[in-house]
Amino acid sequence: MRTAGLLVLFALVSNLMVMAGPPMVSSPAASTVQVVLHIDGFNDALYGRLSAEVGKDHSIGIEYSCTWSGVVVLQFNEAPVSERGDAVTMTQNLLGKAGIEKGVEFLRITVEERSGSGKC
Repeated sequence: MRTAGLLVLFALVSNLMVMAGPPMVSSPAASTVQVVLHIDGFNDALYGRLSAEVGKDHSIGIEYSCTWSGVVVLQFNEAPVSERGDAVTMTQNLLGKAGIEKGVEFLRITVEERSGSGKC
C-alpha cells in the first residue's frame, strides 16, 4: 500500500515538474510571400539598387517590375512569416537596405503557408 502511494505521489510531482518547465517554442512555418508594390519615381537607378539587395538572398526574387508604372512584384520563398504585417515589415527592411523609404504603396500581399513535404 505504501509503495502504491509513493508511485501516485511520484506521478503527480513529475507531471507538475513537466508542466512548470519552459514552454516549447515552435518556429514559424515557412511561407511563400508575394508583395505587389507601387514605388513613386521608380527608375533604372532604384531598380539597380533593389536588384543588388535582392541578389544577396537567393530566397527573394523580383518577379515583375515596370519602371514606367512603378509597379514591382517581390516574392519571398521560405519566409519565416505567417501574417501580412510580418510581410510588410520584411519588405520595408529590404527596401530600406536599397535606400527606398518614401513613396511606397503596398497594393497586394499574399502569404501562403507551406504545408507538407512538397509544394504542389
